Amino acid sequence: MENSNNAPRRAQSSHRPSSRSTVLALLVLLSLVAAACGSSDNASGTADLGDWDSILSEADGQTVQLWMWGGDTVLNSYIEDTVAPAVADLGVTLEQVRIEATADGIDRIVSEIEAGSDDGAVDLIWVNGKNFSQGKDSGLWAQDWVSALPNASLLDADDPTLFSDFGVPTDGQEAPWSRAAFTFAYDSAVIDNPPSTFAELTDWVAANPGRFTYPAPPDFTGSAFVRQAVQALGEDEAFELLATMGPNLWNGGESFPKDEAELNTLFGNGEVDLAMSYNPNFVQVNVDQGIFAGTARPFIFEGGTLQNVSFLAMPANAGSASGAMVVMNEMLTAELQSEKLSQVGVPAVVDIGGVVEETDYRLSDFGTPLEELPADDVPRIDERWRTEVLR
Repeated sequence: MENSNNAPRRAQSSHRPSSRSTVLALLVLLSLVAAACGSSDNASGTADLGDWDSILSEADGQTVQLWMWGGDTVLNSYIEDTVAPAVADLGVTLEQVRIEATADGIDRIVSEIEAGSDDGAVDLIWVNGKNFSQGKDSGLWAQDWVSALPNASLLDADDPTLFSDFGVPTDGQEAPWSRAAFTFAYDSAVIDNPPSTFAELTDWVAANPGRFTYPAPPDFTGSAFVRQAVQALGEDEAFELLATMGPNLWNGGESFPKDEAELNTLFGNGEVDLAMSYNPNFVQVNVDQGIFAGTARPFIFEGGTLQNVSFLAMPANAGSASGAMVVMNEMLTAELQSEKLSQVGVPAVVDIGGVVEETDYRLSDFGTPLEELPADDVPRIDERWRTEVLR
C-alpha cells in the first residue's frame, strides 16, 4: 500500500509495505527480465500445478523466504509465532526477511534473474500496486499459481478488491493475504449516533461547526477520505460536498492537520469529535496507549468502505516455489486469517465466520468494500482537492 501513515506506527503501517524509494531503473532492468523469464508459466518447478499432493511432496523440506517490510513488531510476531509453526507441520520452514523498502526485494529479484539464476532467494514478497504492475508488465512474477491453491476457493469471487491491485488485474500472479479498511472513530460521550453517510456527515458538520476535520491530501489518510467520497458519490458530487463542508471544519477550513497523528492529537485533546484511520484496530490501540479516552468508539460508513488489500507475489525464479504455495495456502485458512485479525487487528480476506469477537473498541464487520481507484488517479484527485477545496 502506498502511503506514509504515521500514528500509531506500530499498528498503522502494518497494512502497507514501505516503498520510500522507487527503483528508478526498474523498467529498464525489467526489459531484460522479461527476456530471461521467457514464458515461465509453471510456478512449482517439477510439480504439477493441478496436483496439490505433488506440490505438498515437493515442498516438504523446502525453506521459504518471505520478503516483507519488517517495521511492525506485532505483524512480525504473527508471521513468526503463528504462520511459521503452521507450515512447519507440513514440512516447510518459513523465514521472514525483514526489509525497509519493497524496492530492496525487487532489486534482489531483478539482479538474480539478470544473472540467469533459477534458484532465487525471494520466494514470496509483499509488494505494492506500483511494484506489481511494473513487474507484471515485464514478466517478473510467476503465473497461474494462485488458482492452484485449494484455499483460493475461500476468496469471494464477487469481491473485486481481491483480484485487482490498485486497478491492475492480478491474473493469478499474486495472492491477497491481508486487508485494511477505512475506519472512523467518534467520542461517545459527545455523540450518540455518529453520521454514517457523507450526506449525514455534511449535515452534522453544519450543525457542529469546528468539530470535524481531516488530514490534507496528499497525506494518505486525508487522501483516502477524499477518495472514499469520490467512490461513494461520484467525483463531481464529492468535490461539491467537500467544498460546501469546508467553512464548517475545524479552524474554519483555513488549515488542516498534516497527517493522521495530528488528527489523533486533536481528537485525543477533545478539539474534534471524529477521527479516522486505515487501521480498523486503531481505536483499541489508542485507548490502550492512553491517546484516546475510553469513550472513543469505531464505526464505518454505510454503503461501502474504502478498503485496501495487501498481496504477496511469487517471483518467476523463486527457489522454493512449491513451499511458497504451501505457505500462501495456509495463510488463506480461516484459522490463520482470524488469528491475524485477533493479534494484529486487521481484517481477513476470507470469511472467518465471526471468529473474532467484536468489542467496544474493535470492529469485526467492515462492510462492503469499495473498489479501489486506479493508482494513477490518486495524484489527480489530490490536486483537484488542492485547487477546489483548500482555501
